Amino acid sequence: MMALLPLIAVLAATPPASAGMERSAAQHVSREFERVGRRAPVEDPKLTTAARRLAHEALTEYTTGAPGLFTLTSAVSDAGAADPSPRALVIRAWVPQHAVETFLDRDDFNSERASHFGVGVSVLGKRAALVLLLVDRKAELQDFPRLIANGERSTMTLCGALVPPLRRAEVYVTQPNGGVSLMPVQNRGAGGGFCSRLAFATPGTYTVEVVGRADGGPEVAALFLVDQGEPRKHAASEDTAEPTTLEDARRAVYERINALRRAHALPELSPDAVLEQVAQDYSARMSKEGFFAHIAPDGSTLTKRLPAGARYVRAGENLGLAPGPLAAHFGIEHSPGHRRNVLDPGFRFMGVGVAFHTVNGRQEAVLTEVFTVAPPASPELADPQQEAYDALSRRRASRKLPPLTRNAALETLARAHARRALELDQPSAQPGEAPVHDRVFELLPDAGTASVDFFVVSDPTAIPESRSMADATNNRVGVGVVRGDSRRFGTNQYWVAVIYAAVP
Repeated sequence: MMALLPLIAVLAATPPASAGMERSAAQHVSREFERVGRRAPVEDPKLTTAARRLAHEALTEYTTGAPGLFTLTSAVSDAGAADPSPRALVIRAWVPQHAVETFLDRDDFNSERASHFGVGVSVLGKRAALVLLLVDRKAELQDFPRLIANGERSTMTLCGALVPPLRRAEVYVTQPNGGVSLMPVQNRGAGGGFCSRLAFATPGTYTVEVVGRADGGPEVAALFLVDQGEPRKHAASEDTAEPTTLEDARRAVYERINALRRAHALPELSPDAVLEQVAQDYSARMSKEGFFAHIAPDGSTLTKRLPAGARYVRAGENLGLAPGPLAAHFGIEHSPGHRRNVLDPGFRFMGVGVAFHTVNGRQEAVLTEVFTVAPPASPELADPQQEAYDALSRRRASRKLPPLTRNAALETLARAHARRALELDQPSAQPGEAPVHDRVFELLPDAGTASVDFFVVSDPTAIPESRSMADATNNRVGVGVVRGDSRRFGTNQYWVAVIYAAVP
């Protein structure tokens, strides 16, 4: 990032000719919105700085087409803005004045919602480029550093306010190692204000994302990059050829998802035909009805879109919109909240759907990714106890914790605990006269500590994470699983007891 600062400083000193073209272009933006009876967006100095840099790079780096997502995000972020998905319009010309003249003939950018804009012009010899950035701002953030030099404090507070109707901010951070953290947030009243304490402990590039809730579900409200201690590494190429058929798109997106999971030592996800149909139906519906949200206009959610009675237990959904399906997924990978779904250690199955359409002459792909912990078919598990052990192993591995050793004595005690709890319809019921902890120390006299988790779930692969599971000192485990009906918890539920012990 430090290497970019001189460039921004140079671009800020805009030559008079370029400044005149920028003024003409900015006036044209305002006129075009007002001509169709819409409020003109506000010219934003930070977006203007970003647009100038992108115009310069349009002549020197990405010399055809529009900037890639990471290029766009970097320019907007380095300029101090945080708008997650600006629309970029790029015009190049061999005669400088032709760039602005071509833009003055354009009237195809005023149909979308826009609250702010920036326009920048760069002239290089006889060539020129003009870039317009349009955004519908969803959060106003207080100034936050984009570069933390070595020796500076690495913990800082991000504060801001969501723009209505967004509410209940969540803050996600992608760490330099690619992992994603959900940060604690203090939401301040009904006005959308929030603050979150962020730590940048290791050198590298962090992606910070603010997500808000609306009637259509969660939306990315702000996204920016922070470099700690070292310049940002050059982004990977985004010039991959885009698939043009559903079959090729699914194959390409599946490979990207599993490649990312392999890089983080997570098990690969298996495509599921039912999930593919759920995802495809929703992409097609969004394309046909002209909306883009996790909650459809009729109020239906992912839970309702999944087949009734299917053994899903827990599911996640990512949505992407871009000129191609790989570009849409690239955006998902670079959004910490969406990336968290892709890297969820509990998910084991996935389905991808893509709808191709044209909007205002632009090709777009509407991408839906659906993830679940269990397949919709085969509601009966062959070995629910082993499934529970496997789920614990995946979660421990995802946290880079040492594996747990399966202990027969703890397993027998856990099975008795689960059976007795089901008989009494009471998860806290004891399997004998002595408390479970005392029984553990009788069975394992060398144990230093013991702990017990108990869950009633419809799928043992979806047992929740717990403090005991994440405790690195625990090294022995026994799991007991019993399935049955309960007045309190419903029919065909799994009663799962997990007993941990720490043995030197």
